[in-house]
Amino acid sequence: MDTLIRLRTSRLWLQPLTISQLRLYPDNLARLDDELGFPVSRAVVTTRVERAIDMKLARMEGASVQLHPWQTYWLMVVQAAPFGAGLIGFKGFPDSAGEAEIGYGIDPAWQGQGYTTEAVKALIAWAFREPGCQAVVARDTKRSNVASLRVQAKAGLTVYRESEDALWLRIER
Repeated sequence: MDTLIRLRTSRLWLQPLTISQLRLYPDNLARLDDELGFPVSRAVVTTRVERAIDMKLARMEGASVQLHPWQTYWLMVVQAAPFGAGLIGFKGFPDSAGEAEIGYGIDPAWQGQGYTTEAVKALIAWAFREPGCQAVVARDTKRSNVASLRVQAKAGLTVYRESEDALWLRIER
């Protein structure tokens, strides 16, 4: 990304990670801290996040730089700290139906304070400024993941499909 995109909320800023920054996230967090000028969470780096980062990097390397914000993770930075408390992003640019799937995670020490909800709302607002995005979806959210379902509801997503153990939610432009 040639220009730095930074979304601001009242307590956060969201910053899309470049390819080089995303490569550092799972493997060299101390170097990423130095590059960013503030520390980032170690607790959000799970095996699942590492797999997602690998997929994101593969898509970013083959995509136009203008599409990178749709492919990368955005860092949720708590302004008061500053501290990179979590990751949020889309699982790619909007599909042929204009839907973009959102995903996120935050350090357990920062959960329950409304930061994830702020980040989800901000990223949805950003997505809806893009002409190709007609809806943001959260697919297959486990019913047992009460915190994530609460974030999605507070951000305005509503259920459009359900199974015994999961809900699919969406918000339209």
